[in-house]
Amino acid sequence: MFKNLFKTAIRNIFKDFGYSSLNILGLTIGIASALFLIIYIADEVSYDRYHENVDRIYRVSSHITETDDEFTWIVAQIPFGPQVVEDYPEVESFVRFIPFQRAVFNYEDKEFYEENFVYVDTTIFDIFTYEFIKGNPENALMEPNTIVLTENIAAKYFGDTDPMGKTLVSGDEAYKVTGVIKNIPFNSHYRYDAMASRKSLPEEMGSWGNFGVFTYLLLPEDLDYKEFELKIKEMYGNYMAEIFERMGISIEYILEPIADIHLRSTSGSEPEPTGSIAYVIIFGIVALFLILIAAMNYMNLATARSTKRAREVGLRKVVGSHRGGLILQFLTESTVLTFISLVLSLILVVLLLPQFNQLAGKSFDIDVLYTPVVFISVLAVILMVGIFGGSYPAFYLSRFSPVSVMKGEITKGSAGILFRKVLVIIQFTISVAMIVSTLVVYKQLNYLKTKDLGYDMNNVISLEISNREMRNKYPVLKQALLENPNIKYVA
Repeated sequence: MFKNLFKTAIRNIFKDFGYSSLNILGLTIGIASALFLIIYIADEVSYDRYHENVDRIYRVSSHITETDDEFTWIVAQIPFGPQVVEDYPEVESFVRFIPFQRAVFNYEDKEFYEENFVYVDTTIFDIFTYEFIKGNPENALMEPNTIVLTENIAAKYFGDTDPMGKTLVSGDEAYKVTGVIKNIPFNSHYRYDAMASRKSLPEEMGSWGNFGVFTYLLLPEDLDYKEFELKIKEMYGNYMAEIFERMGISIEYILEPIADIHLRSTSGSEPEPTGSIAYVIIFGIVALFLILIAAMNYMNLATARSTKRAREVGLRKVVGSHRGGLILQFLTESTVLTFISLVLSLILVVLLLPQFNQLAGKSFDIDVLYTPVVFISVLAVILMVGIFGGSYPAFYLSRFSPVSVMKGEITKGSAGILFRKVLVIIQFTISVAMIVSTLVVYKQLNYLKTKDLGYDMNNVISLEISNREMRNKYPVLKQALLENPNIKYVA
């Protein structure tokens, strides 16, 4: 039965190839565009979800209120982590990320500047999930001056040789390689190239007056983190009031679920570019509209051809076909048509993926098509377009009376016209709304690019003075720069 339905569907598709090509073209463009948006959305909402404890990990931010200002830093003080574990037994663990200063590292004749190495507590692998290629997460960072490298960094210094036990040297410090992990996934709110043991630093380091350490807590599953956030307010009075109260400064800690950081953080100092939950919602709606427009377009074209298919339906009924069989036949046609469009859409996605990566700032490869999200989306497209899009034409065409058809009355009737008009109105409304929205966004972006900022940006260079010692020597640096004949002004 299904074999016969499939053969008949293919025969009808090729019988009117022009009509079928028009449908396939519309469906292919709509589905391909929607798939690109779905891939983007799936990546945006996947940030940090590869960690096994993702629902229990919280980053600590510091909300600082001054006499005339208030702001939030996404860091805490160095003593915070150990102290919060000691004071609150509900905190299972903590880890701090202390960035290295930009430094030269070398191994034998290989020497590179590194800016993305961090010191971490030994609890790092109890909280975060990383795939070890070499080494043991239980003891990799237990000793001072030990370091775990990412795959890329290990290859950069050691090539194809085994890095385990070898030493990276930076100035007077030597770090023994005790592990190699897979590169930190791109869908992480914080990516780094190597982790050295916190024990490499002095035990007594930093005070409650110094901020600058990314701090994460591991909390129990059943703990209400908002209630715990209120509870740790008392830490200000216990440890910081003596330092800050006389200056009119108060500090409250904010706990951020790490799964929310990428899409919901409003901080301009995030270590990696952030996304926006608003964009995710908008793109999701656009993807849905694209599929709906494609489905409605198919429904319009199918019902518009009702006169041409009427005699076929009438003859089928005369020779014994039942309405259920005809409905199944028309649904099979729409599903086969959708499947062909889907295959062409996937080919189009593969061909245009490099351009999409450049546009979206992503690094997708062909493997993204094998993810569960894409698989589920493909099934949803077949159901929505193939079944939903083909349902009305199937029910509409299959209800024709053989007697009316043979008398030619079907050509005089108005059945289906109102529904087609409604579909066309909806389709055009959505299309016009999307076009207008696109033009508004384009004009806004063009305005941002062409707005006169009040100064000429050509030949203006910005340099970052990254540490206090350099900032203290700024007058000397400024004078040295001004002695260069190619530099006109320094500010």
